[in-house]
Amino acid sequence: MHQKLKHPIYSYSLVSGQFGLIGALAVFAFPANWPIWSLFFYAAGTLLGLWALKTMHLGHFNIVPDPLPHLAVVTTGPYRFIRHPMYAAILLFCLPLPLLDGQLTSAWLYFALFATLLLKLHYEETLICRQVSDYRIYQTHTKKLLPWVF
Repeated sequence: MHQKLKHPIYSYSLVSGQFGLIGALAVFAFPANWPIWSLFFYAAGTLLGLWALKTMHLGHFNIVPDPLPHLAVVTTGPYRFIRHPMYAAILLFCLPLPLLDGQLTSAWLYFALFATLLLKLHYEETLICRQVSDYRIYQTHTKKLLPWVF
């Protein structure tokens, strides 16, 4: 049973906050030098995001947390292990920025991005559970962002 979204302003606010915080991290914490270890995070985040896109297919991908009308739960690719690989990819990709910058502002921006993505995924999962009865079963077999941990 599909219920109409009751909070489109909230959905777009979460997306705006997500992109605003990514932009702020890029502006305030962009590294002058790229240590070799940081490339692991950039590569891992990029590859995870591309894997998730390939598995989900672009036509079924939605930037806002509102489920598409004909939603089908994907349980292959990275979705076998975590329910939100795109959010995990963003967090992985952005993680070196506050670490390299070493400033409290960058750490707070990263924490705010993490909190925004958590709010977004909880809101998204609430809407999906209303629309797809099997989603709760899928939730019991996978973690949110980090395989086997969280």
